[in-house]
Parts: sequence; structure tokens; C-alpha cells
Amino acid sequence: MARGERPFLFCRYKIRSEEESLGATAQLKLFEDIQGQAVSHRSREGIVADTLLMRPRKITVEGFTVLTWSVGQQQTARMKADYDPVADEIRMVERNDEGLRFVDFVALPDLGVLAVDDRLNDIHFGGKQGISRLKSVIRSEEGLDADIIYEATADEVQNALKSWSLTNFNFTIRPNNPRPVSRLAEELSEQMKADGIGRLSARAVPKSDDTMQMGDSGLIQAVADLVDAGYGQLALAGRTEDGLRAEIKKPKYSADRQQNEAASEKPRELRVWVEVDANTTDDDVVIIAAEALIKFYS
Repeated sequence: MARGERPFLFCRYKIRSEEESLGATAQLKLFEDIQGQAVSHRSREGIVADTLLMRPRKITVEGFTVLTWSVGQQQTARMKADYDPVADEIRMVERNDEGLRFVDFVALPDLGVLAVDDRLNDIHFGGKQGISRLKSVIRSEEGLDADIIYEATADEVQNALKSWSLTNFNFTIRPNNPRPVSRLAEELSEQMKADGIGRLSARAVPKSDDTMQMGDSGLIQAVADLVDAGYGQLALAGRTEDGLRAEIKKPKYSADRQQNEAASEKPRELRVWVEVDANTTDDDVVIIAAEALIKFYS
């Protein structure tokens, strides 16, 4: 992570009672009612009542209602390995490791979107685990559930290719066979076939102090056409039209075209960095993240 930036996962979300979606007021009341209550969560260690929702708040940013809260995991005693150099032995001992790890959420209920702090360190456990634990908290209330979906759909990947100023373009492709593709993709496929290349993985970066843009007849377009036809996968990073640094992850590549197509259709991680500095407070971060969500979705 670059200095002065903080990563967030951008997601679509819905909190619902059966099939009825809860609005901002109902969501805030729910969070206030369950604030601080330990609930059970299934992890590699089993089912443990160690997860809680904290600090539910409501503010207004640029006319939008913004909800913010934290989800935490209460740490407990765990095993650790110690080395005794005199006896030359490794011993397993129980360590009392009480404390809290957590992540922060910033949501715009009216737009159905949220940003999850994706820092991963001794204090923060990352956005994916935060989402999983938030679902456990919501589901601890009878009749309630949460849908949280990674944002980058296949259409949004295409939009990003066309509109972002790219700083990184990763791909894995293979020649087309037998499905027809665009002229550009066909030419690239034929070049690979001529050299006996069955799979090509590469990373494209721009010239110094510059960015890349997908042209009408360039390599990025040819690769994107092959990927769109099921013959590869791609990832990209760059600056959005609003100047936000963002990246979209690459799905797992498969030599099977249908498996590639299925993977490409699933929403994938959209990570956005917001700018912070040493003087940025937690309240400032909420506002900055909310502004980034508004830029992306309003």
C-alpha cells in the first residue's frame, strides 16, 4: 500500500428481513440494538462467540445518509511455539492474547453500497473476514440476513477498460479454438499459434510517468476480446475518471473456455484507495470513503 492511502473493498449490499430490505433508519436501529453483543462465528478454529458490532453512527455527506460501524473479533488464549536454545527444543505454550482486531464499514444505504476497510495487520483483519463476520452478526437476529456482493461485474470490467487511465494490465490468454473472435484477437491468436504458444501470461505497464489507455486497435483490446470469448482472464489497475486509484482482481485462469466464462461472470474484488495522511482522523476517513463511494455510484 502506497504511503498516504488506505484500501477499501467496494461492494453492493442489502440487509433484509425475509425479502424486505431495511432502510437507513432500520439499519441504524438494528446496529444500535445489537451493539457490543458477542455473537457466534464459524472459522477455522470452530464456532466461537467472539464477534461483535461496535460504534454504529449516522452522518450526512453531500446530502447522502452515511452509516458507519466496526466489526471486531475478541482475541482469546491461543497456542504459540517457543524455542529453548539450551535444550534445543520447540515447546507449544498457551498465550493469553486478549485484545481486539477489527475492520471499519462505511455505507450509503440509499445507494445500496458500502466500503470495507481492507487493511490486514495485527489490529485489522481485512475486508473479506470483516464481511464474513458482519453476516454472522446480522444472521444472529431472527429473520435477518445480509447480501454483500463484490462490485466488479463483467460489464464494469469492460467500462473500466474503456474509461480508466491504466497503470497495470495483467492477463493470461490462449489462442482461440474453435470460437471465432474479433480481427484483432484473431491476429494475436495466429501469432501465438505460429510459435506454438499454448498459453501466454504477461504484465503490461506504461511508460515512465504515464498511463495506458485501451485503443481501438491495440494489444489491450485484442486481449480483452480473447478474454471476452472465454480464452483468458485479466486484471487491471489505474485511476478512475474521478482520480481514484483502483484495481480489479483477475479470476483464476482455466484452459477450459466454459470455466473461464463462468469465472468472468462472477463479481470480483474492486479495491479502491483513499488518500489519508498522519493528521487524518477516523471521522475524516469516514467522510473521505463516503465521498469516494458517492463519486463511484451516484
